[in-house]
Amino acid sequence: MTSNHYHKEIDGLRAISVLIIILFHLDVELFRGGFVGVDVFFVVSGYLITQIITSNLQSAQFSFKDFYIRRSTRILPALIATVFLTLLVATFLQQPKGLVHTAEESIAALLSLSNFYFWNESSYWAPSSEKYALLHTWSLGVEEQFYLVYPLMLFACYRFGGMRTVAAALFLIIAVGTYASEAVLKTDRTAAFYFTPLRFYEFAVGGLGTILAVRVRNLSSVRWLSAILSTLGLAAIFFAALEFHPFLYALPGAATLIPAGGALLVLLAGASPVANLTLINPVMSWLGKTSYSLYLIHWPIIVFYRYYFGSSLSLIEQALLLVVILVAAELLCRTVERRFRLLGGQQHTAGGISSRSVLKGILVATLTLIAASSALIYSKGLPSRMPTEAQELMKIDPAQDMRQRKLSYKAQCVPQGRFFCGKRSPEPDATNILLLGDSRVLDIYTSLREAYPSAAIRASFAMGCAPVFSKGIGWSKFFPDCESFNIGRLEEALNSPQSDIIYLAQDINAWRMQAILETVERLRSAGKIVYVLGEFRITGDRTPIEIEIDNHRFPRRSAEIFLTPHPFSMDGKFADDVRSLGATYISYKPLFHDADYHFEDRETGKLLTYDGIHFNMDGARKFGAYLRENYPLPSSN
Repeated sequence: MTSNHYHKEIDGLRAISVLIIILFHLDVELFRGGFVGVDVFFVVSGYLITQIITSNLQSAQFSFKDFYIRRSTRILPALIATVFLTLLVATFLQQPKGLVHTAEESIAALLSLSNFYFWNESSYWAPSSEKYALLHTWSLGVEEQFYLVYPLMLFACYRFGGMRTVAAALFLIIAVGTYASEAVLKTDRTAAFYFTPLRFYEFAVGGLGTILAVRVRNLSSVRWLSAILSTLGLAAIFFAALEFHPFLYALPGAATLIPAGGALLVLLAGASPVANLTLINPVMSWLGKTSYSLYLIHWPIIVFYRYYFGSSLSLIEQALLLVVILVAAELLCRTVERRFRLLGGQQHTAGGISSRSVLKGILVATLTLIAASSALIYSKGLPSRMPTEAQELMKIDPAQDMRQRKLSYKAQCVPQGRFFCGKRSPEPDATNILLLGDSRVLDIYTSLREAYPSAAIRASFAMGCAPVFSKGIGWSKFFPDCESFNIGRLEEALNSPQSDIIYLAQDINAWRMQAILETVERLRSAGKIVYVLGEFRITGDRTPIEIEIDNHRFPRRSAEIFLTPHPFSMDGKFADDVRSLGATYISYKPLFHDADYHFEDRETGKLLTYDGIHFNMDGARKFGAYLRENYPLPSSN
């Protein structure tokens, strides 16, 4: 198979892509949209693969066999090495459940099914994705599945009607794919993110670039025009990297065309003056040539570092990790990626290894790792590695506790109408409480029953659905009907008798702050007594159970290194703003902080939360006692 002339600016584009991804994963705030580097990678892949296939089709030299051999030897050896190293470190570092999950991730990565695996994993109760050591291989799954289908499509289109049919097919994929992504995004953002066919349009953008490049090459050779194309392209990529963020609900739909279109413009511009200045230099060339190894190795390093040293990364830690990632990627690239890559036009690697031998090695290594991963899963993560005290903590079943809270809620709070469960007491001196919230209602209902046993409590509960009037904030991927549900339950709260007390229990963050204040203001304007339960998201990618287990395995460390940045920060100005509206703000902090941060009850030693986001049953009752002592209701008995 022939290959086209190598374009050095592509290495620079790859370098930018992988750098903004790494900076995003290192939590560099400036690059909060750095995940768009993956979209740029997809465009570059589509460009190069289309260029290779169409040029060989036109010269009658295309071979499916050669194509798939080259793709396999290009991608799989370094992936296999990464999976092996990840499993090795995970076996020492991770707890049994985490090790089982990493083993499952490994199998999915080796079978090119990571995107479907993580799609299936996505749920309200799924652990934080930041603990998944091979999460980043979802994009490799998409790319490898693309390689299975795309050559067949190009071959069929070319045989049917030549390059015009190929161009028409790519236009159609971009148009239909963008529309489909937008449509699915409205109902299932996770599917829009992980589902391979909904990502094909990004590869097609690059593929179309190959065809357009032939037509505009003379134009791009004009220095001022090519400079403009490069500048606009880079500006679009950096705009997305700097301005997009993970909570932007417009992604990955049509908005993805901004970085994808930017990558296309850079490719069309070629070696422009701007590209020569920014993309074509030794540093960018090295980063581009090492980009695949950088992408593979950077995420496991970050995950395992955070696992041991804590979630938050200081500036010094970010810089040191970046250096470690660069060194590790160079080692992986030199010892594996380049060693097993086939030379152009040959059937051997630079070391003289035949393609047949490389493929046999890939098969043996893959099967061996799948067998090892299966053994780890079968052994339930080798729990015998753990100290006795840790094994006792491992017996705690958070899912069982959640089911217990849910069953208790359903048993005591019988549905009354569409929005609320429970009955209002008509007695003149009775205390009536309306509890509105997201998943926190399950534990706070128990707390309120504990705190105010004589009160009549009506509750309204919806997963991930914050009880706010704002339509832009009041949405939930776990509860699609959140907006209309909020309208109904908040109107019912507004129209309830003046003496009813309203409790708002939801995930509070800076993004929701203004919408919550507006909701409190409307309720207070209607004369309601309002209580706002404070911020409760203590830990990030480690749960309190996991932290306590590791305290028995490794030298004891302060729980503070595993907390979210600035826990309970909403207890400051936001709490003051709530109080200024005449509502009561209730902080959770006194339960988790005295001389230092802790997750257990200082009196009983029992954990108050298993996930760092919700109370467990013990925690809910403890919080109830805290409410009873510190927040007696106006008419409670």
